Amino acid sequence: MMLLVYFWFVLFLIAKLQAQPSPVDANGCPSGFKPHKEMCYFASKSEANWASALGYCQSVEGTLATVKSLDVQTFLSGLITSGNTNSTLTLSTGNDYVYHYLIDMGIDVMGHKSFTFDVMACNDAHIALSRDKNDAANTYEIVIGGWADSQSVIRDCKQCAHMDTAAHQNHPVDCTQYRPFWISWTDNIIKVGTGHDVGKNRFLLWNDTSPHDVNYVAVATGFGATGKWKFEKSSYMPGQFWLAGSDLALEQQWMWLPDQSMFDYTNWASGEPDNLYNRQHCALMDSTRSYHWVDEDCEESRNFICQIEKNG
Repeated sequence: MMLLVYFWFVLFLIAKLQAQPSPVDANGCPSGFKPHKEMCYFASKSEANWASALGYCQSVEGTLATVKSLDVQTFLSGLITSGNTNSTLTLSTGNDYVYHYLIDMGIDVMGHKSFTFDVMACNDAHIALSRDKNDAANTYEIVIGGWADSQSVIRDCKQCAHMDTAAHQNHPVDCTQYRPFWISWTDNIIKVGTGHDVGKNRFLLWNDTSPHDVNYVAVATGFGATGKWKFEKSSYMPGQFWLAGSDLALEQQWMWLPDQSMFDYTNWASGEPDNLYNRQHCALMDSTRSYHWVDEDCEESRNFICQIEKNG
């Protein structure tokens, strides 16, 4: 029932949102859009949930991108690639439990809702999510591989009580190999998972009812361990882009909105769509998975792609 309510709300948004005309360039595209055949496309570096992303695209007289052919899929993959600058940054942390803020490396998470990293440590990889550049207050603390690499936790503050705990049969971190992780904080829900595919393979979750903003991220090791960290500094964070596809109206019946045409061409990643946790009803293009599509919770904050017909 709730999915149908959300679906009809989206259709109402499409019908009622009044767009503001945008100046166009010589290609007939608004500023920031790139032409392809009869359409113009824009890949956003900012993040929004699916409905808000749709609303933004509607505000410039467009909609979220529909990908109905390999030709469009190939163009959008190239559009994202050409607009992205990416570099790998490394950091070493000592056995001292001293936090190092990523902003000092040029990694700014302000305005974002997730990040990914790789860490090599025998135990006790610590991550701080802070409102201010200060871990003494308004900081969520995440420990991965604490207690002899057997347990991970989310804390409401540094060394506070555990708000969620995961006991691991397999050691989550390793002394000699980098292990990949992601962390997100959309809608005051702190989530932690393995891999770089934000939202997948989650092992920690906590909904903070008295939340604070996350403007800074810091990392540390200690309690007998040193660490080596790798971070991707990218134009697009997290590099997953909402499309116009949804099965909100009927589970597994994927359609493009607003025209409500059913999927014909698809480019799903292996094992997708999987409707993980029974909450994933919106489609996105994932640059971390070779631009294949995955389904995701529509309330998560992601990048997005708008499309608009050429003017003239």
